[in-house]
Amino acid sequence: MARWTAFAATAVASLVATLGLAGDTLAVGRATAIEARGVAVEFFRSQNERRYDDTCRVLSNGFIRSHRLRDRRTCSAMLRVSSVWNLKIAFRIGSVALDGDRVVVQAVADGVPGRLVMVRESGNLRILAVEGP
Repeated sequence: MARWTAFAATAVASLVATLGLAGDTLAVGRATAIEARGVAVEFFRSQNERRYDDTCRVLSNGFIRSHRLRDRRTCSAMLRVSSVWNLKIAFRIGSVALDGDRVVVQAVADGVPGRLVMVRESGNLRILAVEGP
């Protein structure tokens, strides 16, 4: 009987430890999802409000390089020139999925579904790619 009690106590302790770790993992995932949604909202709002420095600030170095922009100042200048006649973007942020070292945010912009792929850079999430259908 003592052996079964010891076994049960060990099993319960293991289960509690496992659930505790799972809770920590979920908490980290939840915090990342909240951060990712915030970055996505800032991406769209900053464009709508014509705060292009802020738009470029949420873009990763990889995004800047892949679009052959020298730096964030060039990014800002290009957005100012290319967005002169743009209307406000109607957007909706959807689900967030963790995919290895990337975070993918589903979004709909002006009725078109797409994805914002984010990576962690200097401790913050930044947009690596904007993908459409």
